[in-house]
This record gives sequence, C-alpha cells and structure tokens, in this order.
Amino acid sequence: QMHRGHTTPVHFFGAIGYGYKSPLVHIHGTGKNSAFKQADYLGQVLKPYIQSFLEAFKAICGTPQFMEDGNSAHGHKSLTNPCARWRALHGILLFPHPAISPDMNPIEKCWRRIKQAIHRRQIQPTNEAEMVTAVMEEWEKIPQQWINHLIEKQEYWVHELVKRRGWSTPN
Repeated sequence: QMHRGHTTPVHFFGAIGYGYKSPLVHIHGTGKNSAFKQADYLGQVLKPYIQSFLEAFKAICGTPQFMEDGNSAHGHKSLTNPCARWRALHGILLFPHPAISPDMNPIEKCWRRIKQAIHRRQIQPTNEAEMVTAVMEEWEKIPQQWINHLIEKQEYWVHELVKRRGWSTPN
C-alpha cells in the first residue's frame, strides 16, 4: 500500500526474482475506504497474473518460490479462504518466512525504495491518479542488477536474523 499525506491509498502487486521483475499491477480495493480485500487479490492478481509470473520465473531460474507479504488479504492464516484454496488448487506453495520479519521478504525493500523515491520528488502526488503514476514510474526505475543483489543477499539475511534472534536452524 502506498500513500502520501492526504492522498488516497493505492495498492499494487509486483513480483521480483533473480533476473526477473514483473509488470506492476494496480489493484483496486473494494472494501471500506478502498481497502484491499481477499476477493480483490484473488480476482485482480492471482487469477489473471500469478500463473504467468510463475512460468516466467521457472523459465529463468528453475523452481520458483512464491512469497507474499503479511497483508491479510493474501489469506495466510486460513486454508479455507478463497486465496489459499486457489493457490492449493494450482499447486502454488508459499515460501515460509516469519510474519514478524517483513525485511526477510525482498519485495519489501523494493516498496521502501519506491516510497523513498516518491518522498524525494520535488512535486508530490496529490491524488490517486498522480500516486499511481509515480509508483509505476519508480517501479520501472528499479534496476534488475539491484534486485539480483537483493536475492543474492537473502541467505545472508536469513542467517543474520537467526543469529540476532537466537533461533536455531534446522540441520
């Protein structure tokens, strides 16, 4: 979710991987105050885009690992919600990661980069259309080399989190 000051929040879906950056999908929330709901995610992202994204990943890097952020619309906490049922029906397994550690998901660093870039703009977006345009422009500016570096560093960050939290790793 991207928003700035008094502007209407806007929602997006993007996928990254080593050697891959998807087109950015603007999602229209149908909940109260344009909240993003499970039906929005299922109808505007999963059904029309995920299979092609995963096929593109597979062509580039073998077996894809699908990771979502902690947005409740993704439906992680239940196996009976429509998003979880759809993923199960299509054999899409989620990469496990702790919900309390959003920095363990490389896409979060992309969203942070976009928010920072928008914040630095001389002219700030003042409405939904301007915010959508700004986010799309900043997404396109993210270099694939930078994304590749995020993916390469992922194993380091997992070990660093384990070390800092004192968790044990499976052998």
